[in-house]
Amino acid sequence: MHAVILAAGEGSRMGPHTDDIPKAFMQLGDETLYEYQRDVLVDHVDEVTVVLGYAAENVIGEVTSARTVVVEDWADYENAESLRRGTAAVDDDVLVLNGDVIVAESVVERLVDRHAVSPGRSFVAAIPGKQDGSTAIRCDDRGIVADYGMIRGHRHAGVGIVDRSHLTTVRAYLAANRHEWYPGIYTAVETEMMPISAGRHVEINSPSDKVAALDKLPFDPADGVDLQT
Repeated sequence: MHAVILAAGEGSRMGPHTDDIPKAFMQLGDETLYEYQRDVLVDHVDEVTVVLGYAAENVIGEVTSARTVVVEDWADYENAESLRRGTAAVDDDVLVLNGDVIVAESVVERLVDRHAVSPGRSFVAAIPGKQDGSTAIRCDDRGIVADYGMIRGHRHAGVGIVDRSHLTTVRAYLAANRHEWYPGIYTAVETEMMPISAGRHVEINSPSDKVAALDKLPFDPADGVDLQT
């Protein structure tokens, strides 16, 4: 399993918090967001690629245990292009993680385990419920992703696994949609939604999200039990 962390964007809504660093390298208590991600992934993947862009020169030295890909023209594209470049040299199953998302280790473990017993199928984590404030997915009656976008549906949790057998199709989709958000890939290949608890998930899009994250992290193993359906 090869993890790809998408950390090329500016995070402009964070104001001075990202004046000279990507959002993924903001300090959250004793660790940066990236360090939280690294700690969660380390026991579940074989390799990690971090895709950098904005202010890459200020943080690339902090990525000592992972491969880096720098998207110099990051401002010209959306994160579909970051994922395309991040997976270009990968020949393995790919765990995709948004640079502004932290999930509990139990979420990663469940994703990897579900994928291991379902060869040929990709997976994406989502917080179940009908909401329209964030990007969301909808599924058919088999739990397979049918639609993605700013729609009313299950909130996309910013983490998923692309099966290696789907990489050719996924790369073609990304190449054709470089100016779009990448999770449309989950509609292009057979992808099962895996529901997770909101208590096992943090996404930072604004300064208030950072304050909320500090109250939530580190995750309490006894809190926010993962959904099993």
